[in-house]
Amino acid sequence: MMNFANKSRERQGTSKSLTAGQQKTHAHGNSARQETHTTAPLSPTAAQRFAQAVWGPLAGLIVNLMLVVIKVMAGLASGSVALLADAGHSGADVANNVLVLASLVYARRGADETHPYGHDRAEVLAAIASAFILIGAGLFFGWDSIQKIIVGTPEPSLLALWVAIGTLVVKLVVVWIEMRIGKKVHSQAIQADARDNLADVLSSVAVIFGVIGAQFGNSRVDGIAGLVIAFLILLNAVQIGMKASHELLDHNLDTKTREAVRVAANHVPGVSVTAVTGREHGSDVLVELSIEVDPKMTVAQASQLADKVRESVYAEVPSVGDVVVELNTNHFARLRKKLR
Repeated sequence: MMNFANKSRERQGTSKSLTAGQQKTHAHGNSARQETHTTAPLSPTAAQRFAQAVWGPLAGLIVNLMLVVIKVMAGLASGSVALLADAGHSGADVANNVLVLASLVYARRGADETHPYGHDRAEVLAAIASAFILIGAGLFFGWDSIQKIIVGTPEPSLLALWVAIGTLVVKLVVVWIEMRIGKKVHSQAIQADARDNLADVLSSVAVIFGVIGAQFGNSRVDGIAGLVIAFLILLNAVQIGMKASHELLDHNLDTKTREAVRVAANHVPGVSVTAVTGREHGSDVLVELSIEVDPKMTVAQASQLADKVRESVYAEVPSVGDVVVELNTNHFARLRKKLR
């Protein structure tokens, strides 16, 4: 499994821990073409990444289990329908936490014969599942809010207000922890889980508005606030789903990253970049480069030059985990022609 920690092994200049996977040479007329593919070896950093990543959703799971019990008890005691509905949302968060933890365990597996790029995309599948869970929660929350606008809600006690405020504070802490961990280990699943917890924060805001509104004699404030928040939850779900779908569909890297790779490769003397493409694969960025070199070079010289290009890209673009280099060809033009 290639992961973010593997990427630092060469850039710190310790040794060449990458091994050449495949080197192919094809002659065509008077020009030489060579394709070299370097992949990172399996290393214990996969376990290190898992150890860092698991604490976010695990903390979320414990918090959500506690919140389900507290909200159900407080909702029944205070008569707050919104708080009981919020307990259901926390229950969905529990299911999402379990899903994310399962994806992290599966993604921890290294590369093998059937999955040569590792199992990182299990986390992307978990992110998509989180999006669907959020869509369900948003639709339910929206429908419940419409009902509250139409018929109003019974006046709840202030106990519901204090529970909602406590939930908001605790969930904000969980969101901050998970977002920080998710970005650090480049995990879409954990970031999606953080956004799911953020939706719980928003639903708590609706409960707070509802209780305050009821105290001032307006029982429909809860429904109005809930409808707005339901829209935000659905929007959040769409954003998570689109980002995860882009990775599953091998969406090309953004222009900034491709240009950074091009500049890094061009820093190697005797190299002219003709095409740069790439894709995200879990916590890694995989890049394919086509470069022009002197066709009179020997295979050994061309191979050394390709290694220098890879080292330059690794050093200048830390997010890149693997680089495939093709010599004297344009892989992007070939793909567009063959895969029309």
